[in-house]
Amino acid sequence: MNYKLYLENPYLRKSSARIIDKRYEDDLYYLKLNKTIFYPHLSGGQPRDTGSINGIRVKDVYEEDGEIIHVIDENIHSNKVSLSIDWTTRIDNMQQHTGQHLLSAGFYKLYNGDTVGFHLGSDYVYVDIGLPDLTWEQADKIENYVNKIISSNFEIKAYYMTLSELENIPVRKIPSVDSSIRIVEIDDIDFSPCSGTHLSYTGEIGMIKIRKWKRYKGNVRVEFVCGNRALKDFSWKNKDINEIALLLSSKDKDVIEKVKLLHTQKRELEKELRRLKSI
Repeated sequence: MNYKLYLENPYLRKSSARIIDKRYEDDLYYLKLNKTIFYPHLSGGQPRDTGSINGIRVKDVYEEDGEIIHVIDENIHSNKVSLSIDWTTRIDNMQQHTGQHLLSAGFYKLYNGDTVGFHLGSDYVYVDIGLPDLTWEQADKIENYVNKIISSNFEIKAYYMTLSELENIPVRKIPSVDSSIRIVEIDDIDFSPCSGTHLSYTGEIGMIKIRKWKRYKGNVRVEFVCGNRALKDFSWKNKDINEIALLLSSKDKDVIEKVKLLHTQKRELEKELRRLKSI
C-alpha cells in the first residue's frame, strides 16, 4: 500500500518515490508508488492534484482498492522517480474545501442546516443545505460569522479516531468508515470526518463569499467562492459594474436603480407598441 504523504503534509510540493507496480494499457502507463503527494480524483469529493512525475505530465490520479494509481503517457525506465504537484491547484482546492467545512459549520450552528451535498469544481463550489429556503439577511449573517472566524486565524488540525471515540466530540456528520476515522477540526468550532487536504489556519482561506443560491430537491444549493477565487470573482464584477456605470453616466452604487428604471421604461414602451399595433 502506498503512503499518502498529502494527508500528513498537504503543503509538500515535491517528493521522491519508488515505483512498486507498473501496468501498460491503451497507450498509457498506470503506476503505483510506495508513497505519493498526489491527491486522487474525487476522493472525499475533492478534485485530483495536477503535476508531473520525472517531468512527465500526470494525466489522471485515482484510488483503487485503497491504492493510488498515477496515469502517464510516457514510460519511465527507472524505479526511482521525482514527484511534483502544481501548487496553484493544491492551494485552491484547500481554500475551497476548508472554506466549505467552515461554511457548513456556520449553517449548522446558526440555522441547524445540515450539509447534504458538496461539489468542488474548477469554476464553482456549492453545498446543498437542508433548509427550505435562504434569505439575503441569513446569507449575510452566515458570511459575517465565517469571515470573523477566518480573520481570527484559528488552528485547523487533522487526526484519527476510532468509532467509539467519536462519542467524545460533537462530530457534524456520521463517517462513512468505522475505523481509522480522520477528523478535521477547526479549533473546537467544527469536527468533520474527511480525507481531503486542508489548510493549517483559517486565515489562509482569505475570505468566503456566497455568490447565489437556489432551491434544489427540497434543499438550498448555495454557490460560494473562497480565497483567490473570491478575489477573481470580485475583480471581474468590479470591472463590469464600473463599465456599466460609465455607460449609464451613473455612480457604481446607483447602477442597480438606473437599470431598474430602464427596465421599467422598456416594459412601458413595449406595452405602448403593442397598443399602437392593435389600432
